[in-house]
Amino acid sequence: MSLPTPSGTVPMRRILAFSLLELVALGSLATPLVVGLSLRVLQLVPESGKEAGLAAVTAAGAIAALLSNPIFGYLSDRTTSRFGRRRPWLVAGTALGLLGALIATFAPNLAVLVAAWVIAQIGYNAALASLSALLADQIPEHQRARASGLFGAFGFLGLVPALLVSTIFSGSIPVIMLFMPVVAVIVTVLVCWKIPDPAVDASAVPKVRLRTVFTAMFVNPFTYPLFTLAWIQRFAMQFGYTVVGTFGLFYLMLRLGLDVPHATPLVTLSTLVGATLNFVAAFAGGYLASRRGNYVPFLVGSAVLLAITLLMKAFTDSLSIFWISTALAGFALGCYYAVDLAIALRTIPARDAGRYLGVFNVAKTLPQSLAPIAAPLIIMIGHGDPISGGDKNYAALYIVAAVLVLGSLITVPWLMPALRRSKTEQAAAGVGTDVPAAEARA
Repeated sequence: MSLPTPSGTVPMRRILAFSLLELVALGSLATPLVVGLSLRVLQLVPESGKEAGLAAVTAAGAIAALLSNPIFGYLSDRTTSRFGRRRPWLVAGTALGLLGALIATFAPNLAVLVAAWVIAQIGYNAALASLSALLADQIPEHQRARASGLFGAFGFLGLVPALLVSTIFSGSIPVIMLFMPVVAVIVTVLVCWKIPDPAVDASAVPKVRLRTVFTAMFVNPFTYPLFTLAWIQRFAMQFGYTVVGTFGLFYLMLRLGLDVPHATPLVTLSTLVGATLNFVAAFAGGYLASRRGNYVPFLVGSAVLLAITLLMKAFTDSLSIFWISTALAGFALGCYYAVDLAIALRTIPARDAGRYLGVFNVAKTLPQSLAPIAAPLIIMIGHGDPISGGDKNYAALYIVAAVLVLGSLITVPWLMPALRRSKTEQAAAGVGTDVPAAEARA
């Protein structure tokens, strides 16, 4: 399939509109994970079974996310609707997500809650896959780092309304579960009404076949080796950061000796501080990375700085050190998000942009579901916490996270063709710069 690669310059308002879609979709997923699903599980199962019940819900959702993102990316690649390739899936996905959230809010038992969360995950992952593909369709090479930074920053900001809604409306489960999904549908419809998404001639795309739909999530790692390396790098980086966020509240209670009423607003405030610096760094970093064309300093610098902040938290019980490390971590993540998606866009084939970006999104969403499973095992390492003397080893948790973040840099030497670009190469590049390994050898 031969499709045109984006050229020219896209208005910043369109990139901001795309980023807003990222915020509402990820915010709709984050709000239940922060507190909503836990409250619903407590209503449906005995106290002794709450951990197993929540694990069943999140695990089913993780599997749904793993499968649906690349499948719907594949389907959007082959959509020939007169409304465009991506917009139908964006609107349908957020609508399905709202339906799942509605069922979850009033689920009469755990089985229905599991099914509802699966529906919600399928819907929002369909929207996210189509949104990433829309970015590949319309954003030219010289603006992709800037767009990547905004996407990452707005995605991180999606946690903010989740925290605020959970705090302000803590006594109302329907509001916690449904506020962001309703906002997501409204925002998505309005944005899709305004943004262009030209229809594709049916003769230019292969027909959808049932067999290929269900094999869409399976990507041969050796066909596009740069894409595989970018996926591994993102997964390790994301897992390292996410695994410590799972027990952020408990960390503050243990290390600073705070009770729940005092620790909870501290978590919210620190998230807002991190989100603010994340946004500033992503915006500025994306602008600089787009001008330079060289993503190496942003990728390496952000991973090293983030690892340092994790080690700072591993060995401190000081509130001032906590705030310094939180601020630096927000800045580091912003610099990383400035090039994260832009790197992927340099490694994917144009003919399957939606499918490959769907697979790439799994490297970000999967750690969010696996981290709550891994973190309880890690804090049991050793004989308790060496700083606080508590029975849970939070030093081990933050050390493991730092090792994972630094470990993501192992891929950098082999990723160089996607990390460095001359101005001439930037001007000539479009989606799909990574050629298949077989063609490269020939």
